[in-house]
Amino acid sequence: MTDKSEIKVFILHLMDRIGYPVNCNDICSILSQENIAGYFECGDCFTELVEGKHVIDSGYLDEKEEITYIVSESGKKIASALSDQISSSIKEASYRSAIRYLSFEKRGANVNCEKTKLPNGKFSVHCEIVEKGRRVLEINIDVDTEKEADTMLYNFRRRPEVVYQGTMALVSGEKNYIFEK
Repeated sequence: MTDKSEIKVFILHLMDRIGYPVNCNDICSILSQENIAGYFECGDCFTELVEGKHVIDSGYLDEKEEITYIVSESGKKIASALSDQISSSIKEASYRSAIRYLSFEKRGANVNCEKTKLPNGKFSVHCEIVEKGRRVLEINIDVDTEKEADTMLYNFRRRPEVVYQGTMALVSGEKNYIFEK
């Protein structure tokens, strides 16, 4: 995107879809990673959105002590009215990029895992990610040994966003690890 108006609408749409406070640096990093806008151009647009009160201070600092922002009501109206002008594939790709960039821990999601021994001697592994009261991922797997179950629990707790990204990539067809030769 080269038109500043388009970039601003895109920023508003993305921030509204993310749904929680983020800092300017995170938004501009996401847009530049997806080649939607240059980092500095994004920064200029973000500043103009703040000055126009379409993006407002959330009242919270992030872990780096940076101000975080949310979309104001006027910004939401603009995003709702004009985001149809942006390609849906660009919107989806950038949202997936945002999810990858912003870890579940940073977003305040809860990661729950447990194993249960089954009557047949096998183990059931249950893993889930709950974000803002909404379950975004739930996996149930039966495995043969407790060691397999413990390995799955360890890996899921350590990097839940990687499990989420891999699952999304496989079920959306973005990546086809299993069937590629």
